[in-house]
Amino acid sequence: MHPGLRAYKAVAETSLSGREAEVVAFTMMLEELQNAEADASLRAKALDRHQKLWSLIMKANIIDSGHTPDDERALIVNLADKAQKYGIQAILNEELTLFPLIDISRDVLDGLTGVTG
Repeated sequence: MHPGLRAYKAVAETSLSGREAEVVAFTMMLEELQNAEADASLRAKALDRHQKLWSLIMKANIIDSGHTPDDERALIVNLADKAQKYGIQAILNEELTLFPLIDISRDVLDGLTGVTG
């Protein structure tokens, strides 16, 4: 087997699917936000990553190439907008709890993994 093909096969076998990558991203974000709620020294970094993740999600859904229905894209963009607005408020006001962001992350993660409840 050609070395390039062997390398591609190795990467393809270990790569995450889009859904798996989203689950990992939201799992990490949820953990970071929970840790930041308990330890104020972690807050700025967690909120920075939170804002960046939601920005990426918003951009991906705004420029979607037809893979997601328009109504679902609008819902995701709206959720991203609300999460980012609250994130900005939390950056500006250190007394503001992170629980709404934790709840949003948990709800999205539950939706991605099929958890109901």
